[in-house]
Amino acid sequence: MDYSREELILEQNKRIIDLEKENDEKGSFLWVFGEIIKYSSKLKSEKELASLILDMLIGIFGLQSCLISLKQKNERYNVYTINNELKNKFKILEDQKIDEKFKILRQVELINRENFSIVYLPIYNYMNEEQIGFLSAKSYNNFFNKTKIDFFETLTVQLSNIFINSRMHKQIMELSNKDILTSCYNRRYLDDLKEYHDAQSITYILVDLDNFKIVNDTLGHEKGDELLINIASLALSFFEEHHGRVIRYGGDEFIIILEKDYKDSLELLREFRDVFLRNSFLPSITVDITASFAIANFPEHADSLDSLLNKADRALYLAKESGRNQIRSFAEISNIKERT
Repeated sequence: MDYSREELILEQNKRIIDLEKENDEKGSFLWVFGEIIKYSSKLKSEKELASLILDMLIGIFGLQSCLISLKQKNERYNVYTINNELKNKFKILEDQKIDEKFKILRQVELINRENFSIVYLPIYNYMNEEQIGFLSAKSYNNFFNKTKIDFFETLTVQLSNIFINSRMHKQIMELSNKDILTSCYNRRYLDDLKEYHDAQSITYILVDLDNFKIVNDTLGHEKGDELLINIASLALSFFEEHHGRVIRYGGDEFIIILEKDYKDSLELLREFRDVFLRNSFLPSITVDITASFAIANFPEHADSLDSLLNKADRALYLAKESGRNQIRSFAEISNIKERT
């Protein structure tokens, strides 16, 4: 077929435009890779990394939605997503079950519909050949050409390394933040928490063993350690079911942190005290093991986490001065002040 001179020029111009578009596209890909590498060394948490990556993918490609799903220790998944229909708000769905077919993705899966296209890509831990999650992206029909799919495949390899490193960092930090004797968090963890926490409501519960010194002095430090281990084990099993964190704050003093309001936290504390009093921590001895408990909530009783600990400590002092083996709240101190 013969082409006129004008047709040849038009065809040549079209190819030039297509090449420029492809180069611009590849330039965008390289920019995304560069930014991810740059920020992944600074952002350590899985949540921060997922937010950064999804935000860039939505911004660069104009995707309708984008999602990263990552397997957790309990074989469930944390799902991180940004959706244009939700005004690009970053959303987290924790501890989710996912469709079995997404757990065994072996390669890219592309679905083209009349009005949209979706691509699914597995995220692998290549060291042990285990799928640790997947990435999905949704856009208009036929958006995902070979060049874009190649980019997303390369991206998932990079994401694998990033999220594995993030988890290794988390494990190292957890080890450095754990008390060796009881496996509770330690005081350093509490200091870090006060610096970074952004919860809307948080409750501190203080637990201080009554007459712990008598156990150490009469039965020895080995029995004292056994008592602390058993009490910590009970607290961990009880409060971790409610997403609480247990910290060994001092020798025989523990802090429980709950991201719950005051009313719900107080109800949980009462349940825990009932369980505590029914428990025989050292069956071979006749010493009664009791504890004094205190509770305070941010923002109900304090305007910062630093002052929250002070408020809980004052409530603990009230429990000790009032005869021990009881629960006291900072709300009681406030009420006493109001009456006087």
